[in-house]
Amino acid sequence: SPANVALGLARLGRDAELDCWIGKDLRGLAVRAHLEASGVRLTPGSDEAERTSTAQASIGADGAATYLFDLDWNPPFPELTSDQAPVLVHTGSIAAILAPGTDTVRRTLETYRASSTICYDPNARPQLMGEPDQARRTVEDLVSLSDLVKCSNEDIEWLYSVDSSSDEALEKVLQIWLDLGAALVVVTRGKRG
Repeated sequence: SPANVALGLARLGRDAELDCWIGKDLRGLAVRAHLEASGVRLTPGSDEAERTSTAQASIGADGAATYLFDLDWNPPFPELTSDQAPVLVHTGSIAAILAPGTDTVRRTLETYRASSTICYDPNARPQLMGEPDQARRTVEDLVSLSDLVKCSNEDIEWLYSVDSSSDEALEKVLQIWLDLGAALVVVTRGKRG
């Protein structure tokens, strides 16, 4: 999600810088080329991973995706190329939850909380995020540092063990997140919008 946000902003003519963790291997070079072709700059040190992480997706007969991950996630604190604080800091998914990188993500949000709009997308990946109770604590911690939170009903269903087809169940979780400090929480509902 952070790479997609950076790509979208750059394609709209906005200044976009991405802090990520890729290697200088063929996959990392391909990622860098794809991002730079759209005008996204990588922060210094973003390409220092031993190898570029991969995710292999498979679509089941029911249309649901399953993933096989091979990850290397231990990024340094971002060194931005501008002297000014970013207008927007966006994070999400595996990057925000998976240790030890989650500590760097949290520190980044804390650093820019007063000067930047913070946007967070939990984009839950149950195979990597451990038990829902532990993941929920981390998600709620990051929500408390965010201005805007975008999530799916499936994220909420997994994190809170609720029926995500229930408006009332979703609204309760959204209220929890608003009470934690988010100014705006948006939920997507697959085919329902």
